[in-house]
Amino acid sequence: MDCTANRSVDAIEPTATDAVDYGLDGDVATVTLTRPDRLNAVTKELYAGVLGALERSSTDGARVVVLQGDGRAFCVGADLKDHGERERSAAEKREYAWTAQHACRAIQTHERPVIAKVQGYAIGGGAEMALSADLIVTAEDAEMRFPEAGIGTYVGGGVTYRLPDRVGTATAKRLLLTAASVGGEEAAEIGLVDEVAPADELNDAVDDLAEEIAGNAPIPVAFAKEQLNRRPSDPELALTAEVDALLTCMETDDWQEGVDAFAEDREPIFEGR
Repeated sequence: MDCTANRSVDAIEPTATDAVDYGLDGDVATVTLTRPDRLNAVTKELYAGVLGALERSSTDGARVVVLQGDGRAFCVGADLKDHGERERSAAEKREYAWTAQHACRAIQTHERPVIAKVQGYAIGGGAEMALSADLIVTAEDAEMRFPEAGIGTYVGGGVTYRLPDRVGTATAKRLLLTAASVGGEEAAEIGLVDEVAPADELNDAVDDLAEEIAGNAPIPVAFAKEQLNRRPSDPELALTAEVDALLTCMETDDWQEGVDAFAEDREPIFEGR
C-alpha cells in the first residue's frame, strides 16, 4: 500500500455542491444527499459536499447532525455508471478513494453526534457512511449491504473496524464475505443499527432521538463521543481522560445549570458554555 497517499481530512477541499444540501432547524443540522435520480450514488463531489456540510455544522451552533438521503434511498454506493463512462488515471482513483475515506472519518470524528436516517437502500459507500454515524435509525423495509466482494472491489470508510464493533467479528465476516443483504429488522437484531421503525414513522423516530440528544449538555456529550471513539488500551489513560473531562465540565455554566435545575426540580436549559 502506498502510505504516502495518506493525507489529513483538511487536505480534501470541502466544497458547496448540488449533490448535498444543508439545513439547520434549532439545534439540529440536517445533511441531505441530493442525487435522488441516481439513488444518491456517491461521487467525489458528493463526498466533498458532505465534508463541507459537516464543517458548516461545526460553526453554526448545531448540537446534533442528521445525515439522510433524498428520495427512495439513503445511498446506493458508487455511481457505477459514472465510473464506466471514462477511464480514470491512477492519481484520480487514489483521489476518489481518499476523498471517500476522509468523508467517513469526518462523520466519525465530528464533535457533535451524527445520526444516520436510513430509508430504502444503504449499500456499499452508502452503508459505509451510515456505519460512520454514531447512531443509525432505519426503516423496517430498508436494506443494507456490503457488496464489494461480489463486484471485485473492497470496503472503505473504516468498515473493517466499525462493523466488528457493532456486530462482532464473526457476523462482520459473514456480512463482508457473503455480500448478503440485511433488512431493517435483522439489522436491529444483530446490532448493525440502533433502532428500526415503520417507514412512515422513520422521520418521527429520528426527530425524537435528535431532540433527546440536543436537550443534553453539549460539552459532556462531545467528551463522551470523543472518548468512546478513542478507547485507549490502557485503562489508566481512560480513567485520567474521564477525570480531566469531569473537571472541565465542572467549570462550565452548564454544570451549574444542571445542579440548579436538579435542586429546583425543573428541566435544565443548557447553553453549551
